[in-house]
Amino acid sequence: MVQVVQPRWGLLVGKGVVSLGVLAVLAYLAQMIIGLDMADWEFWTITSVGTAATALTVVLANQRVITAHQAAEAATKNQRKAFEDVLVPLALNLVQIASTPNNAERRALKQQTKLAIVALTANLIGPAEARACFLEETPTSTPGAREVRCLNNLWAGRSVAPVTTFKETDQRGRELLKLLDDGASQFVPDVDQLLPPLRPDSDSYKTYITCSVKVGDRSFGLLTVDCPNPGDLQQDDVTMVEVFARMLGVALA
Repeated sequence: MVQVVQPRWGLLVGKGVVSLGVLAVLAYLAQMIIGLDMADWEFWTITSVGTAATALTVVLANQRVITAHQAAEAATKNQRKAFEDVLVPLALNLVQIASTPNNAERRALKQQTKLAIVALTANLIGPAEARACFLEETPTSTPGAREVRCLNNLWAGRSVAPVTTFKETDQRGRELLKLLDDGASQFVPDVDQLLPPLRPDSDSYKTYITCSVKVGDRSFGLLTVDCPNPGDLQQDDVTMVEVFARMLGVALA
Protein backbone atom coordinates (compact mmCIF):
# COMPACT_ATOMS: atom_id res chain seq x y z
CA MET A 1 0.00 0.00 0.00
CA VAL A 2 1.46 3.33 -1.03
CA GLN A 3 1.01 6.27 1.31
CA VAL A 4 2.09 9.66 0.00
CA VAL A 5 3.04 11.97 2.83
CA GLN A 6 3.42 15.60 1.89
CA PRO A 7 6.55 17.24 3.37
CA ARG A 8 6.04 19.79 6.13
CA TRP A 9 7.33 22.61 3.95
CA GLY A 10 4.73 21.57 1.40
CA LEU A 11 2.05 22.34 3.97
CA LEU A 12 3.53 25.81 4.39
CA VAL A 13 3.43 26.28 0.64
CA GLY A 14 -0.23 25.30 0.72
CA LYS A 15 -0.95 27.95 3.34
CA GLY A 16 0.98 30.47 1.27
CA VAL A 17 -1.16 29.70 -1.76
CA VAL A 18 -4.31 30.34 0.25
CA SER A 19 -2.97 33.57 1.74
CA LEU A 20 -1.86 34.96 -1.61
CA GLY A 21 -5.14 33.98 -3.19
CA VAL A 22 -7.04 35.89 -0.51
CA LEU A 23 -4.74 38.90 -1.01
CA ALA A 24 -5.40 38.87 -4.75
CA VAL A 25 -9.17 38.78 -4.25
CA LEU A 26 -9.08 41.58 -1.69
CA ALA A 27 -6.95 43.75 -3.96
CA TYR A 28 -9.37 43.47 -6.84
CA LEU A 29 -12.38 43.96 -4.58
CA ALA A 30 -10.78 47.18 -3.34
CA GLN A 31 -10.47 48.36 -6.92
CA MET A 32 -14.13 47.66 -7.58
CA ILE A 33 -15.38 49.36 -4.43
CA ILE A 34 -13.22 52.48 -4.17
CA GLY A 35 -11.43 52.65 -7.51
CA LEU A 36 -13.37 55.72 -8.64
CA ASP A 37 -12.46 57.78 -5.54
CA MET A 38 -8.77 56.88 -5.07
CA ALA A 39 -5.68 58.60 -6.42
CA ASP A 40 -4.06 57.14 -9.52
CA TRP A 41 -0.97 55.94 -7.66
CA GLU A 42 -3.13 54.15 -5.06
CA PHE A 43 -5.20 52.47 -7.76
CA TRP A 44 -2.16 51.22 -9.66
CA THR A 45 -0.41 50.08 -6.46
CA ILE A 46 -3.37 47.89 -5.48
CA THR A 47 -3.69 46.61 -9.06
CA SER A 48 0.01 45.67 -9.13
CA VAL A 49 -0.21 43.87 -5.78
CA GLY A 50 -3.28 41.95 -6.92
CA THR A 51 -1.64 40.94 -10.20
CA ALA A 52 1.58 39.81 -8.51
CA ALA A 53 -0.33 37.87 -5.87
CA THR A 54 -2.42 36.12 -8.51
CA ALA A 55 0.65 35.17 -10.56
CA LEU A 56 2.51 33.90 -7.48
CA THR A 57 -0.56 31.90 -6.44
CA VAL A 58 -0.56 30.11 -9.79
CA VAL A 59 3.20 29.43 -9.62
CA LEU A 60 3.08 28.05 -6.07
CA ALA A 61 -0.01 25.95 -6.81
CA ASN A 62 1.80 24.43 -9.78
CA GLN A 63 4.89 23.80 -7.62
CA ARG A 64 2.69 22.07 -5.06
CA VAL A 65 1.34 19.72 -7.74
CA ILE A 66 4.90 18.92 -8.89
CA THR A 67 5.95 18.22 -5.28
CA ALA A 68 3.02 15.83 -4.74
CA HIS A 69 3.84 14.07 -8.01
CA GLN A 70 7.49 13.68 -7.02
CA ALA A 71 6.48 12.32 -3.61
CA ALA A 72 4.19 9.78 -5.27
CA GLU A 73 6.98 8.66 -7.61
CA ALA A 74 9.41 8.32 -4.69
CA ALA A 75 6.91 6.28 -2.67
CA THR A 76 6.30 3.98 -5.65
CA LYS A 77 10.04 3.46 -6.14
CA ASN A 78 10.50 2.73 -2.44
CA GLN A 79 7.74 0.14 -2.48
CA ARG A 80 9.11 -1.47 -5.66
CA LYS A 81 12.55 -1.67 -4.03
CA ALA A 82 11.04 -3.30 -0.93
CA PHE A 83 9.27 -5.87 -3.06
CA GLU A 84 12.44 -6.63 -5.01
CA ASP A 85 14.53 -6.99 -1.85
CA VAL A 86 12.20 -9.64 -0.45
CA LEU A 87 10.34 -11.21 -3.37
CA VAL A 88 13.41 -12.05 -5.47
CA PRO A 89 15.10 -14.23 -2.79
CA LEU A 90 11.66 -15.55 -1.83
CA ALA A 91 11.08 -16.73 -5.40
CA LEU A 92 14.49 -18.40 -5.40
CA ASN A 93 13.59 -20.12 -2.12
CA LEU A 94 10.40 -21.50 -3.68
CA VAL A 95 12.38 -22.91 -6.61
CA GLN A 96 14.90 -24.52 -4.26
CA ILE A 97 12.16 -25.98 -2.06
CA ALA A 98 10.56 -27.59 -5.09
CA SER A 99 13.82 -28.93 -6.52
CA THR A 100 15.95 -30.03 -3.57
CA PRO A 101 15.87 -33.77 -2.70
CA ASN A 102 17.31 -33.21 0.76
CA ASN A 103 14.64 -33.13 3.49
CA ALA A 104 16.79 -31.25 6.02
CA GLU A 105 17.67 -28.59 3.46
CA ARG A 106 14.02 -28.32 2.43
CA ARG A 107 12.95 -27.77 6.05
CA ALA A 108 15.55 -25.00 6.44
CA LEU A 109 14.35 -23.31 3.25
CA LYS A 110 10.74 -23.50 4.44
CA GLN A 111 11.71 -21.83 7.71
CA GLN A 112 13.50 -19.07 5.79
CA THR A 113 10.37 -18.58 3.67
CA LYS A 114 8.20 -18.29 6.76
CA LEU A 115 10.50 -15.59 8.16
CA ALA A 116 10.61 -13.73 4.85
CA ILE A 117 6.84 -13.64 4.40
CA VAL A 118 6.18 -12.61 7.99
CA ALA A 119 8.71 -9.76 7.60
CA LEU A 120 7.20 -8.78 4.25
CA THR A 121 3.72 -8.65 5.77
CA ALA A 122 4.88 -6.51 8.69
CA ASN A 123 6.79 -4.09 6.44
CA LEU A 124 4.34 -3.64 3.59
CA ILE A 125 0.92 -3.86 5.25
CA GLY A 126 -0.30 -0.88 7.25
CA PRO A 127 1.87 1.79 8.92
CA ALA A 128 5.30 1.47 10.52
CA GLU A 129 3.74 0.14 13.76
CA ALA A 130 2.31 -2.95 12.07
CA ARG A 131 3.15 -6.39 13.46
CA ALA A 132 2.84 -9.74 11.68
CA CYS A 133 2.86 -13.28 13.02
CA PHE A 134 2.54 -16.84 11.72
CA LEU A 135 0.50 -19.17 13.92
CA GLU A 136 0.86 -22.94 13.42
CA GLU A 137 -1.31 -25.70 14.78
CA THR A 138 0.53 -27.88 17.27
CA PRO A 139 0.11 -31.67 16.95
CA THR A 140 -2.25 -33.23 19.49
CA SER A 141 -4.19 -36.45 19.82
CA THR A 142 -6.55 -35.18 22.49
CA PRO A 143 -10.04 -34.25 21.24
CA GLY A 144 -11.05 -30.66 22.08
CA ALA A 145 -7.47 -29.67 22.93
CA ARG A 146 -6.31 -28.19 19.62
CA GLU A 147 -4.22 -25.04 19.68
CA VAL A 148 -2.34 -22.69 17.37
CA ARG A 149 0.95 -21.15 18.43
CA CYS A 150 3.57 -18.73 17.17
CA LEU A 151 6.50 -21.14 17.02
CA ASN A 152 10.18 -20.19 16.83
CA ASN A 153 9.45 -16.48 17.31
CA LEU A 154 7.91 -16.20 13.86
CA TRP A 155 6.77 -12.61 14.23
CA ALA A 156 8.05 -9.25 13.03
CA GLY A 157 7.23 -5.57 13.35
CA ARG A 158 6.92 -3.36 16.41
CA SER A 159 8.87 -4.43 19.48
CA VAL A 160 5.91 -5.62 21.60
CA ALA A 161 5.61 -9.42 21.30
CA PRO A 162 2.22 -10.81 20.22
CA VAL A 163 0.08 -13.35 22.05
CA THR A 164 1.66 -16.63 20.98
CA THR A 165 -0.89 -19.31 21.95
CA PHE A 166 -4.61 -19.70 21.22
CA LYS A 167 -6.45 -22.77 22.53
CA GLU A 168 -9.65 -24.49 21.47
CA THR A 169 -10.85 -24.31 25.06
CA ASP A 170 -11.49 -20.54 24.77
CA GLN A 171 -13.71 -18.74 22.30
CA ARG A 172 -10.94 -16.77 20.58
CA GLY A 173 -9.04 -20.00 19.97
CA ARG A 174 -12.14 -21.69 18.54
CA GLU A 175 -12.72 -18.78 16.15
CA LEU A 176 -9.13 -18.96 14.88
CA LEU A 177 -9.29 -22.73 14.42
CA LYS A 178 -12.52 -22.33 12.45
CA LEU A 179 -10.81 -19.83 10.13
CA LEU A 180 -7.98 -22.32 9.74
CA ASP A 181 -10.30 -25.21 8.90
CA ASP A 182 -12.45 -23.14 6.53
CA GLY A 183 -9.47 -21.61 4.72
CA ALA A 184 -11.02 -18.19 5.37
CA SER A 185 -9.90 -14.64 6.18
CA GLN A 186 -11.08 -12.13 8.75
CA PHE A 187 -10.68 -8.36 9.00
CA VAL A 188 -11.55 -6.60 12.26
CA PRO A 189 -11.46 -2.80 11.84
CA ASP A 190 -11.86 -2.12 15.58
CA VAL A 191 -11.51 -4.74 18.30
CA ASP A 192 -13.63 -2.67 20.68
CA GLN A 193 -16.64 -3.51 18.49
CA LEU A 194 -16.20 -7.24 19.12
CA LEU A 195 -18.09 -9.20 21.74
CA PRO A 196 -16.16 -9.17 25.05
CA PRO A 197 -15.05 -12.85 24.85
CA LEU A 198 -13.43 -12.18 21.45
CA ARG A 199 -11.52 -9.03 22.37
CA PRO A 200 -7.72 -9.16 22.91
CA ASP A 201 -6.41 -9.52 26.43
CA SER A 202 -4.39 -6.29 26.11
CA ASP A 203 -4.56 -2.92 24.36
CA SER A 204 -1.46 -3.58 22.26
CA TYR A 205 -3.54 -3.63 19.05
CA LYS A 206 -6.93 -2.32 17.94
CA THR A 207 -7.29 -3.72 14.42
CA TYR A 208 -6.14 -6.93 12.73
CA ILE A 209 -6.34 -9.22 9.71
CA THR A 210 -6.11 -13.01 9.91
CA CYS A 211 -5.73 -15.23 6.82
CA SER A 212 -5.64 -19.01 6.70
CA VAL A 213 -2.57 -20.61 5.12
CA LYS A 214 -4.12 -23.56 3.33
CA VAL A 215 -3.47 -25.48 0.11
CA GLY A 216 -6.18 -27.91 -0.97
CA ASP A 217 -7.15 -29.90 2.10
CA ARG A 218 -3.91 -29.15 3.94
CA SER A 219 -3.94 -26.39 6.58
CA PHE A 220 -0.60 -25.02 7.71
CA GLY A 221 -1.51 -22.13 9.98
CA LEU A 222 -2.66 -18.52 10.08
CA LEU A 223 -0.91 -15.39 8.87
CA THR A 224 -1.90 -12.36 10.96
CA VAL A 225 -1.13 -8.65 10.95
CA ASP A 226 -2.25 -6.15 13.58
CA CYS A 227 -1.88 -2.43 14.27
CA PRO A 228 -2.30 -0.25 17.37
CA ASN A 229 -5.03 2.09 16.03
CA PRO A 230 -8.38 1.64 14.28
CA GLY A 231 -7.99 2.80 10.69
CA ASP A 232 -4.38 1.60 10.38
CA LEU A 233 -5.63 -1.35 8.32
CA GLN A 234 -8.17 -1.22 5.50
CA GLN A 235 -10.29 -3.76 3.64
CA ASP A 236 -7.92 -3.45 0.65
CA ASP A 237 -5.09 -4.80 2.83
CA VAL A 238 -6.87 -8.14 3.19
CA THR A 239 -6.17 -9.06 -0.43
CA MET A 240 -2.44 -8.44 -0.01
CA VAL A 241 -2.26 -10.52 3.18
CA GLU A 242 -4.14 -13.30 1.38
CA VAL A 243 -1.56 -13.22 -1.43
CA PHE A 244 1.27 -13.61 1.09
CA ALA A 245 -0.64 -16.42 2.85
CA ARG A 246 -1.06 -18.29 -0.46
CA MET A 247 2.63 -17.87 -1.26
CA LEU A 248 3.48 -19.31 2.15
CA GLY A 249 1.07 -22.19 1.58
CA VAL A 250 2.73 -23.03 -1.73
CA ALA A 251 6.16 -23.05 -0.05
CA LEU A 252 5.01 -25.29 2.80
CA ALA A 253 3.10 -27.67 0.52
